[in-house]
Amino acid sequence: MALNDNIKKFREEKNLTQQLADKLYVSRQTVCRWENGSRCPDLITAKKLALELDVSMDELISDEDVNDIQVNYGIWKSERIKDKKHLQALQKKILDFIQIVGAVFLAITILLRVQLDMRVPVWCTIICFIIVAVAFLCNFIVSKKLREM
Repeated sequence: MALNDNIKKFREEKNLTQQLADKLYVSRQTVCRWENGSRCPDLITAKKLALELDVSMDELISDEDVNDIQVNYGIWKSERIKDKKHLQALQKKILDFIQIVGAVFLAITILLRVQLDMRVPVWCTIICFIIVAVAFLCNFIVSKKLREM
């Protein structure tokens, strides 16, 4: 569907004939020329036309059905945006988790060395290292998915 078909379709839906031409301050022949495709309204008139027909400019000039546009672009795009925001939130949580684990390990190390004059047990270091490594791997995977979007 092109502009001329859309003008005709929306005009007929609103049951407008001569009134549309009068509201736009153009002749009935001008509207007829728009509908048969021999002429196109200028941008300002097209905007007024969209307002009179109670449709958006996208709907007026689109060569696709409005429902197809929503299915193909609107819903898909909103789902993609939701997925991207979800992944960004997940990445922030992972980085916060890494920061907390590092801070806890540092606090334990300082507490043991300064207060108790002990070394940090090897098992504690290994566990913290494994936890941080897994978190970094998760962050890498999430970052890769974000780059692909």
